[in-house]
Amino acid sequence: MIQEQRERKLRQQIHGLRVKKFHWPLEAFKIIMNGLGYGDSLRKLPEDKLLEIKSLMLKYRSHGRPLEYNYDRQGKYMHALMKQAGWTEPHLRAFLFKHYSKSHWNILDQKERRAVIAMLQNYIKQQENNNTTNKETPNGHPTNPQG
Repeated sequence: MIQEQRERKLRQQIHGLRVKKFHWPLEAFKIIMNGLGYGDSLRKLPEDKLLEIKSLMLKYRSHGRPLEYNYDRQGKYMHALMKQAGWTEPHLRAFLFKHYSKSHWNILDQKERRAVIAMLQNYIKQQENNNTTNKETPNGHPTNPQG
């Protein structure tokens, strides 16, 4: 394959990433390229610069997707429990670091994962019990709306 063909293929791949991975319109992509010092036209760039841009795009993790997509299947369940319990991602990370000396769900072993899920389930259960207790009158009897 001659250099011209390789460069053309790289430009196509870069535009494919631009559209499929990032959903960037062409004008936004030109602004980004310009900001990175590549100018605003892929056609003016030599093969090595095109390879650099493609590599950058492949390595870049877009943060536009929801956080739960950073987890495996079991982690998505844990994430749902975490939200139900009213925790945030930083709360979870702090908990994991404090109790397991690990910074992310994906590096926990199965025993640790089960323990985190059980802890969140118990936390949610306690919250539900507290909510039903708060609906009772001070003498301990449920309120009767009919009177």
